[in-house]
Amino acid sequence: MKLFRELSDRQRSFLFPITITAVFISIFIFVDIPLYNKSRNLEKKIGEEERRLDLIISIGQEYLLIKDEIDDIKERAFRGEGASLSGVDSIVSRSGLKKKLSSLRPTTSPITDGTNKIKFELSLEKATLSDISHLLSAVESDGHSINIDRVSIKTTYDDPALFNTTVVVNALEKGQ
Repeated sequence: MKLFRELSDRQRSFLFPITITAVFISIFIFVDIPLYNKSRNLEKKIGEEERRLDLIISIGQEYLLIKDEIDDIKERAFRGEGASLSGVDSIVSRSGLKKKLSSLRPTTSPITDGTNKIKFELSLEKATLSDISHLLSAVESDGHSINIDRVSIKTTYDDPALFNTTVVVNALEKGQ
């Protein structure tokens, strides 16, 4: 401060704008630029977090859709005669092959949370290709959680137009 008092008015009027300019440049260099850089970095981080949040939201929505689909499958699988032995028997009856059904063997294995997987092996004797096609169509269009695992067709010795058929079907059933 003593230094400024010893200066003449002319020297003070010359140094005052230079000092003010130096203060503004110092503030700009040491305060504004670091704040600007930090704000740019924060904007980048905010953008990344928004993308992550969008991804989390889309994963959550996909989870809910899949959960709804699984619930629908379980509801169809456990409705009415769906996967029980009588349900498969009714599919065979609806397709008109009850008289040609020689055996129906179920095998049950637990999956999880009170759900069992049942594998049915249906054996048909002396069925036509049309009969087999109707049975497979009836199984596929039943509306329950039943799928065809394997089909084995062999001609009969008596009549080559008739076939002995084994159809393996997988289904779900509520466990006790």
